[in-house]
Amino acid sequence: MIKKLIDEKINFDVGAFFKEIRRTRGYTQKDAGGDYISKSQLSRFENGETILTVEKLYYAITQISMTPNEFFNAFNDYKLDRMQELYRTLDNIQLSLKDGIEKSKTLIIKKPKDKFERLSNVMIKSVLQDITGKKYVSEEEYLLVGDYLSAIDYWSEFEMKLLYYTCLILDEGDIRWFWEMITDRAHHFNKGNNQRLFLATLLNSYETTVLDRQNMENAALFREDLEKFIVKKEPTMLIIFTIVTYFHDYLLEKTSKNHQKIEEYLTAAEVVGAKDMADYYRNRLVALERK
Repeated sequence: MIKKLIDEKINFDVGAFFKEIRRTRGYTQKDAGGDYISKSQLSRFENGETILTVEKLYYAITQISMTPNEFFNAFNDYKLDRMQELYRTLDNIQLSLKDGIEKSKTLIIKKPKDKFERLSNVMIKSVLQDITGKKYVSEEEYLLVGDYLSAIDYWSEFEMKLLYYTCLILDEGDIRWFWEMITDRAHHFNKGNNQRLFLATLLNSYETTVLDRQNMENAALFREDLEKFIVKKEPTMLIIFTIVTYFHDYLLEKTSKNHQKIEEYLTAAEVVGAKDMADYYRNRLVALERK
């Protein structure tokens, strides 16, 4: 019953908001409904008496010269939804590095109410664990990620982001299994708005496998696949991919020639404005040499 009341309130709010936006943008009900939605049905929707199907709502929104994203961003007063807020939080933690660690800890939800909040905690903890080297993710949380991703047949942006941020805590068998699953579905992920996230997730998994795990068997497979997917229109990813392949070569054969290849490429990256990236990988090179 509570869910029904909430749904009715949402439907009423959307209808009333649509009416307000339609009027302020100078469109009539006839304009919004076109030949697809009757004036009476649109009127009942705007007055909270009925709902529109997804197809009809999409049509009505586009008829008033808005996209669904623009409409619902406006409906939510341009506030980030909880997934967007989570991704921004994770990116800020990564950018702030050690300066933002203490603040980031406060973002962990003490008593998560649902699976989304539990998985959000794991993502935040995974990033913190990567930055600090300290253990934040429990065994139970680790299993939660693997079980959740394994149970989802059709991944959305959320599942791809979950793998992107947690690949460092997953074991090598899990990473390879998920890799093979998403590359088998490359026809779905490697295009449109999904493409950049798809490539970033693969690249992050490859880098983790080379620099952190040094699993050369998996690395060879990942490198071969990435060579097919990396596109020139994503120059930053192409630079990172090249750097990681040079590290890969160096770990396979620690010669002065392979070491020099890394150094020269990092200098070139710095010249074109990627100084932070070059500094990061120089530090990784120093750490490898100490081992």
